[in-house]
Amino acid sequence: MDDQVDRVLEALKVHIKKEIVDNYFADRVYLEEDADLLDREAEDYRREYGLLERRFLALYQALGSENACALLMEVLALKDWPFYRQYCALPQEERPGLLKGCRIRGLTAWRRYRNLVLDLYEQLQRHSVQLQESYAKVLTHLKLLNEDIDKFNLSYDFGLIAAQIEALEGGPGPMGGGLLAPEREELSTRMRFKRRKFTDEDLPPPPRLPALEEIKGRLDQVLARCKPD
Repeated sequence: MDDQVDRVLEALKVHIKKEIVDNYFADRVYLEEDADLLDREAEDYRREYGLLERRFLALYQALGSENACALLMEVLALKDWPFYRQYCALPQEERPGLLKGCRIRGLTAWRRYRNLVLDLYEQLQRHSVQLQESYAKVLTHLKLLNEDIDKFNLSYDFGLIAAQIEALEGGPGPMGGGLLAPEREELSTRMRFKRRKFTDEDLPPPPRLPALEEIKGRLDQVLARCKPD
């Protein structure tokens, strides 16, 4: 009878060990898949952010002068001119191509200038709003993933697991492996899942731009001062 009980207890110990290991790897695979999904979302965001840069460059080209750009930035209350360095670095002969495909409407040069700038700004502002939503979505996903990582690392702390197995064995046993404290800490570190983070370089925040309706009057004044001859 005692032998039968011992066999049952031994089988139970093996089952518990296996369950701990299976749960560890199952949860780790889940985190890895979620982290990959987060990386794809961040990559999609960066791709859209690159399109925002293209729209800013087109707007700078449409404005036609550094003075006009400066006046616009005052209206937008932006100290740093988004992507202006990239615009300045673009060869002069390539800049007109930024406006390729833009709709030109108006009977006079002034009207065509005004309508082009307003159209480009409205498209840019709408794109910026969409990016704000995508940016917030990625940051929320990052926060939730890190919360899951913290829970995982707490649940699968090697020292805790080793103590549980040793308790099943009735004292220090195979799980401990005779490991010294530094070795246990190293193994525990390797078992942890690293928290994720994005720098502003990894995930640049989009500029917040007011809706065209909010600044149209002031923008008209700027364009009137900078209108082409």
